[in-house]
Amino acid sequence: MLTISKVNYNMEEKRILYVSSEVVPYLAENEVSLMSYDVPKMINDQGGQIRIFMPRYGNINERRHQLHK
Repeated sequence: MLTISKVNYNMEEKRILYVSSEVVPYLAENEVSLMSYDVPKMINDQGGQIRIFMPRYGNINERRHQLHK
């Protein structure tokens, strides 16, 4: 399992676009989907502005997760 170590970067005023093929909770849990959730959360906690893009798969319930285009 991959681990994420916290590094003290100055993330304030950084704007990041994070692109991933899968993210928890929208798809099943695996290493990629968990990492794609944890890394942006860590960046956001350190003051960065982050947006996550992922493909719009047909099995994702848009109403349940309040997604928008």
